[in-house]
Amino acid sequence: MLYLLGAGIYDNFETSSSIEILKNCHKVYVEKFTSPLSGNFIKILKTALEPGKKIEFVKRWFVEDGRQLLEESRTLNVGLISYGDPAIATTFTELRIRALKNNISVKVLHAASGITSIVGECGLQIYKIGKSVTIMEEKQSALSVYGTVFGNLNLNCHTIILMEYRQCEDGSEFFLNPGDALSKLLEVEKDIKYGIFSEETFLIVASRIGRDDQKIISGTIKSLLAYVYEKGPHSIIIPAKLHFAEEEAIINLTEVLDNPSDNTKRIENITTQMINKYEPMIRNEIKQVREVISSKSKSKTQLELLENAEYYLDDAIQFLRQGKMELAVLSVGYADGLVDALRQIVEGK
Repeated sequence: MLYLLGAGIYDNFETSSSIEILKNCHKVYVEKFTSPLSGNFIKILKTALEPGKKIEFVKRWFVEDGRQLLEESRTLNVGLISYGDPAIATTFTELRIRALKNNISVKVLHAASGITSIVGECGLQIYKIGKSVTIMEEKQSALSVYGTVFGNLNLNCHTIILMEYRQCEDGSEFFLNPGDALSKLLEVEKDIKYGIFSEETFLIVASRIGRDDQKIISGTIKSLLAYVYEKGPHSIIIPAKLHFAEEEAIINLTEVLDNPSDNTKRIENITTQMINKYEPMIRNEIKQVREVISSKSKSKTQLELLENAEYYLDDAIQFLRQGKMELAVLSVGYADGLVDALRQIVEGK
């Protein structure tokens, strides 16, 4: 049987059910690639188990490959311990499904999740959390993070950005610095220009959640770039529009460098941006094509088609105000198609 056991956040692994299961496991594996486990946790674990029981620390590839774990679980009780709640990580869900497909029994022992703990410690409302994303040291990862934040803000949802953590070959630990992550996102803003990130963007940086030395600070990117961060792991939260209770919580539960502000005020969704860009351009084309028609044929039918194109543009603006984004885009597309076809006709192309 395969047991997936959550270690909780830092040293909160003392539930009797988890200990009893591990005592009955023939093999016990511990992974530290999702987040670091403290030396005190390892001490608690070794003390709780029988003297001499071997605990093996495994790397990411071992869990992702999973073949040894699954093969051993056919005939032995195998325990795999991970930080937080094992059901949160995609790697463990995939391993669980593979086990079940191979008729291997699996039991999950849940524990406190680092993600939900971050939300609670910052005083945010869990149902306002959107898609979470991880930012890595590589510059390219900032692009996907940017897109995720943009999508969440358009839905008025907060974004949790998990920061890269890894164990180096020399045994040291690497934690991506929040300042470096914010600098990467500002660089992406210069290229994409959706107006998400600026020096005035308000956010929260949560570090070492669950430990005695946890630190949560909030403020603008300008202030947070100047902050000196200690050891990780770190996470960044990009809030959307804050409920007054969330604002009150942030003011009282975090170290406030700048007062909370609404990050949704500075952005427009893609549909709005597109219509604001193309609607005046198409109206200008209508004006030009109408002048050509009037100077040449003065075709009533062609002029009526131009009027229809204007009606489509009017509809697009109305649909946009009503929040009917797909209809707004379709209306702009119809208008553009009509005008382009008429231009080719009257210009003899």
